[in-house]
Amino acid sequence: MSNEPKINIFICYNHIDEYFKNKLNEIIGDKFTINSSPQRYDIKNDFNKYVEELNKENTGDRNIFIVLMGPDTYKSKNVNWEIDYALHHDACMLGLCLPTNDDYLKRNINTSKMPRQFVNNLLAGYISYFDWTDEYDNLANYIKFSCNRKNHCHALI
Repeated sequence: MSNEPKINIFICYNHIDEYFKNKLNEIIGDKFTINSSPQRYDIKNDFNKYVEELNKENTGDRNIFIVLMGPDTYKSKNVNWEIDYALHHDACMLGLCLPTNDDYLKRNINTSKMPRQFVNNLLAGYISYFDWTDEYDNLANYIKFSCNRKNHCHALI
């Protein structure tokens, strides 16, 4: 039996980016416990019930929130709630810029099309941000880097 802490990965995404959520699950799902946004329609507009659902999934010793940053992610109130939840629960967080995002593979990013709390914590060094990759080794390195980085910074809530 391993003494390794259980790692839960929460995939935060806008519904139009479901393809990438599924693809990410395919790539890393064998190595991590994967969760994603609560999908029940009856809680989509109720912050308290939404957070209650997140708490049910928050069972591991370590939680990592991966925010899939598509062109409209910043418009999703549910993604914003998940970012807020992660910051308040001292979770590791990283963003993946999707190929559908205008910033993909660009040196400079347009922070006006990102959730505000994400940007504040990205600029403060708490959150890491990478371009999308289909390679497991790259994703594993992103996760490791982000967790190490988080351990040396504090979230801006």
